[in-house]
Amino acid sequence: MTATAPPDTITDGRHHRSIRTRQVIVTAFIELIGNGHPSPTAEQIATQAQVGLRTVFRHFDDMETLYREITQRLDELMIPLVNKPLRATEWSSRLIEGIQRRCDIFDRLTPFHIAAQLHMHDSEFIRLQVQRRVKIEQDILTRLLPAPYVQDRVFFEGLSMLVSLETWMRLRTLQGLSAAKAKAIVLMMVKSMMAPHLSHQ
Repeated sequence: MTATAPPDTITDGRHHRSIRTRQVIVTAFIELIGNGHPSPTAEQIATQAQVGLRTVFRHFDDMETLYREITQRLDELMIPLVNKPLRATEWSSRLIEGIQRRCDIFDRLTPFHIAAQLHMHDSEFIRLQVQRRVKIEQDILTRLLPAPYVQDRVFFEGLSMLVSLETWMRLRTLQGLSAAKAKAIVLMMVKSMMAPHLSHQ
């Protein structure tokens, strides 16, 4: 007589396999974007994940669902880096250290922002995520600057644009600069922008 597994055990096993398959598909999508494929097809995802095409469609019947899964995975990777304590104690040094770290994070995010730009006008979720990312950038800058610099909206918005992902992408992709040169330019411009304010302290 052959023993059979209880129905609950079978269902639980299927559930865990389903979760693992979804994770594999999300990982494949992230890897494809990171390797220069900003809009991978379902066929490319299936090949990268080593699963059947029907499996991709079964797990993600619409791309919005897949975008949400990817955003969650990227948050898990990036938020610890964003929230890592800074070593510097004086605010201007903390600002420079924070911007240096921001550039390093931007270099990892650039392929995904390129992908987001391709789909932003077709996806309300992606559009909201881009706005969320800009707000996070500005919130971090607000915490690094003394209140008077934040209250000077022309100065603050100008600095925010200078240290934005969009500026970084232009330097790295359109102007073709290395990460080191792009970072040096951003820091030079930040220090130049800050100099008149620091001289009046």
